[in-house]
Amino acid sequence: MNISEFDLNLLVVFEAVLAEGSISRAADRLDLSQPAVSNALARMRKATGDRLFVRLGNAMVPTPYAQGIADPIRQALAAIRVSLGASQEFDPATAQRAFSIYLTDLGEAYFLPRLLERLNRVAPGVRLRTLPMPPESAEESLRNGEVDLAIGNLPDLGAGFYVQRLFRDRYVCVVRRDHPSIGERITAKQFAAASHAIVTPGGWGHGVIERKLIEHGLDQRITLRMQNFLVLASIVATTDMVAIVPHSVGSQLSQHNDVKLLPLPISIPAFDVRQCWQERFHDDQGNRWLRQQFVELFSA
Repeated sequence: MNISEFDLNLLVVFEAVLAEGSISRAADRLDLSQPAVSNALARMRKATGDRLFVRLGNAMVPTPYAQGIADPIRQALAAIRVSLGASQEFDPATAQRAFSIYLTDLGEAYFLPRLLERLNRVAPGVRLRTLPMPPESAEESLRNGEVDLAIGNLPDLGAGFYVQRLFRDRYVCVVRRDHPSIGERITAKQFAAASHAIVTPGGWGHGVIERKLIEHGLDQRITLRMQNFLVLASIVATTDMVAIVPHSVGSQLSQHNDVKLLPLPISIPAFDVRQCWQERFHDDQGNRWLRQQFVELFSA
């Protein structure tokens, strides 16, 4: 292939289709029409001699060739974006930029209301996208710029990443407000006799809840395992079940659900809520500005 005759804009379209798995969503992401994206993809297919994507159900799935060139293209585009943006100041009042953040459902509930209120005032053109943090590819997504920040009770992301503590959080017990036998405190005996609902997220540290229950011989008292912390409040509010959640989010859930927060009768270590970013983007002005918003709004 003669690279001087190749339209490098096609790589941006390729990256978008690869990330979204859809022509229409890629068009929305790039602010282009669907025919424009389809045409660009057709031109790249002709230039490479490969189909690049095939339709499987409702998704556009990359061919083996497309998978092979995906990472080098993503890394090259990320490097170009950083290079072009390095000398530019970030003005939140006029910026038209999208940020992607790894957040759990807990993080969305706790961080987004206050953050969006500020963005509406000082950075109306800034857009946010939250994603669940995958345990396998989180480092790569942060490294190549697909995701700007990871925030929460984070696992160890290894070398090459900055980590900043925002605040210290602790676990509390959640029960329904009019629980027939549990008043303003829950005893160890009541805790051991209760039916427990827990969340079993992967890679975010809250697995300590299940481990501690098992350590106390309460594995048979776990009657519900769920994927989502935020649903816990509605479950607890309508049953006699007991759940354990971080205090930061539990305090919000108790305002909108008929539940109350009580000190735990067992010991579970407190944890740090942190934000993490890849060192390549440490000096990126937009990334730096976004990090500062979290510090100003949530740092203890």
